Amino acid sequence: MKKAFLFSACIALLIITGCSKKNNGGGILIPDTPRGEVPDELVGKWLNGTFAMSNWYSYDGQYQGNPFSSSRAFSFSKDGHAEFFQIIKTYNGSCATDGLTEFKGTVKFNAEDGSFTFYPQQGIFRGYYSCAGSSNFSRAAKKEELNPIKLYWSKETDVNNQEWMVTRWYAGAPDTEANYFKPVNW
Repeated sequence: MKKAFLFSACIALLIITGCSKKNNGGGILIPDTPRGEVPDELVGKWLNGTFAMSNWYSYDGQYQGNPFSSSRAFSFSKDGHAEFFQIIKTYNGSCATDGLTEFKGTVKFNAEDGSFTFYPQQGIFRGYYSCAGSSNFSRAAKKEELNPIKLYWSKETDVNNQEWMVTRWYAGAPDTEANYFKPVNW
C-alpha cells in the first residue's frame, strides 16, 4: 500500500512540476547541509530495482516492451557527499512515459537509531513522453522540493551470499516495508 502511494506521489510530482521545460542545470540551491562520515560498509553505489513480470508483444510476436519498471540508487562517498537517483518507466503497448529524479547533496548517519538522513542540495526532474513529445521536460528542482529524507538501514546477506543494504521508512518496520539495495558499479 505504501509503495503504491509513493509511486503515485512520484508520478504526480512529475506531472505537476513538469510545467517548466527549461533546463536550469540543477544549480546549487541549498549550500550548507549537514554531513558526516559514511560507514565503510556503505561507501559506494547501491541499486534497488523492480520490473513487471509481463511484457507487451505485437500481434506478429515482436517484443514491444515492459509495462513497468522502477529503480532507485544511492551513491555514498566516505566524506558524506551523496547522490540519489530514481527512474520510473511505464509502457502501455504503444507509448512510453519516463520520469527521472536526480538529487545531489550530503548524508549524515545516526549510529544511535540506525538511520541516515539524505539532504538534497540540488536536483533535476526529467519527464519523457513518447506519444506527447511537446510535454517532455527537464528542469532544476525548486528549493521547496529539496527536503531531507530519513531512512532506517541495516545490512543483510541472503542465502546466495549476496550483500544488501536494507532501508525502511520506520525503525523496526515489518519486512514488507523494506527496500533492498545491492552494491553496484556504474
